[in-house]
Amino acid sequence: MDAKINSNKENVRKYLLTDVASCTFTFSDGLTSKVQPSPDKEIVLVKLIPHATKSKKFEDSVLKNYMTAKNVNELAKMCNYACVRTFTRHFKKSFGTTPYQWMLDRKMEEIHSLVINSDMTITEISQMYDFKSVSHLVNLYSKRYGISPRKSRLLDAI
Repeated sequence: MDAKINSNKENVRKYLLTDVASCTFTFSDGLTSKVQPSPDKEIVLVKLIPHATKSKKFEDSVLKNYMTAKNVNELAKMCNYACVRTFTRHFKKSFGTTPYQWMLDRKMEEIHSLVINSDMTITEISQMYDFKSVSHLVNLYSKRYGISPRKSRLLDAI
């Protein structure tokens, strides 16, 4: 018996307590998986969990909201999570890093682009991204890119 797993629920049949010699699942990416019972005629139980859908919705929610969130707590709330620890656990599973580090990485990429491609002063950029001080931005930038924002801008101009 072949059972194709489709997102269209009308095409999916459910079988309960039937004698099945084997079952082949064909997934949307083209891969197949064949399930066969052992010679002892054990019951094979297969549970399909649409994990990718939940993960995709979570990632879409994060990407939609991170630009307006000022911190991880705000991002968690915008993604409909009351508990930051639960949000962080789901975030690490989806993105492979903490939400704080991921947000900082995105912020630094944007800052680097502004340093290279705009005429904004480092002070203006620092204020735009809510840094407590210009020196904090300069230290983070230098640590990440190995060069100060000012030198980075000068080298790009050459």
